[in-house]
Amino acid sequence: MSSDLRVTHSYNALDGYAAHMTDARAAELASSPDVAMVVPDGECQGGSTQADAPWGISRISRKDKLPKGSSASSLDYIFDYRPACSSINVYLLSTGINSRHVDFGSRARQGAIFGKYHAEDVNGNGTFVAGIIGGKRFGIAKTASIISVKVIGDNGRGFVSNMIAGVNWAVNHAATTHQQSILHLNFLTDTPNPLLEQAINNAISKGIHVVVPAGDANRDAKGVSPARMPKVITVGAVNIADDRWLESSTKGSNFGAIVDVFAPGVAITTTWIRSATATQSITGTRAAAAHVTGLVAYLLAAEGPRSPADMRLRVKQLAINGILSNIPIGTRNSMAWNGGGC
Repeated sequence: MSSDLRVTHSYNALDGYAAHMTDARAAELASSPDVAMVVPDGECQGGSTQADAPWGISRISRKDKLPKGSSASSLDYIFDYRPACSSINVYLLSTGINSRHVDFGSRARQGAIFGKYHAEDVNGNGTFVAGIIGGKRFGIAKTASIISVKVIGDNGRGFVSNMIAGVNWAVNHAATTHQQSILHLNFLTDTPNPLLEQAINNAISKGIHVVVPAGDANRDAKGVSPARMPKVITVGAVNIADDRWLESSTKGSNFGAIVDVFAPGVAITTTWIRSATATQSITGTRAAAAHVTGLVAYLLAAEGPRSPADMRLRVKQLAINGILSNIPIGTRNSMAWNGGGC
């Protein structure tokens, strides 16, 4: 047997086999006229109820508000989820990931770095987002693979050229994996860049789902990129009482017709950078968007492939409408929901 292919199972029921093989061999087989399809293996997880969840992921699995007086710092909430089989890759364009954290197991890894940065996440943004997306305890998509594409430095800033390169790398890498893929863009700019937006739209045209935060300036997100883009999923933030996050006239969740859905984004406990077990409480639309990226990964694993347009519609259809407070006129009053729980 070739060194780049090792058969592990042969199937009579479907005239096929399972094997360990290189990406190059998988691509070669997929192009053969004698092969109907090449599908990556995936891990399946039965539906379950988690009893030690943070409030954010618990809220995603509830149709109703959490009880009045609930504490955001408690880690004893219930998170309900359906059976799911994973072959989902989440490309996290941010500051890196503390992949040694126990909540990731072996599912978080370094993908690429664009810019004069080291691989370590010193800033923390990438790590806390990754935990909400797919941490075993703190996350929604508990079997997803999270791939770090570092385009932001320790100071939380990065060049648009590197962000474009990161999107480009993720698109090219996704094409080699034959897996459903999501781009989580953990950055915003008040000066929209047409080349960056073109790169993002190109990713969507190739079947990659894109989720972005609405922004934290308590204003209409129509002037913020990439939140303003109509084909991405744009996410605003709410607190544990289902109120739109608002701290001051210039600090709070952005809003507007471009916001597709709201999700938990205030005092969210998640993974952190200091050690393999470190946690931190985080507030902002980046945390809210991470919940929806996790939701998209979960839905892809539980319900099967969808186009980005269909997934954006699915997230909106599942969302609970009219339950939130402090939502400005002209903004969708919709709370993200995974379709489970109570």
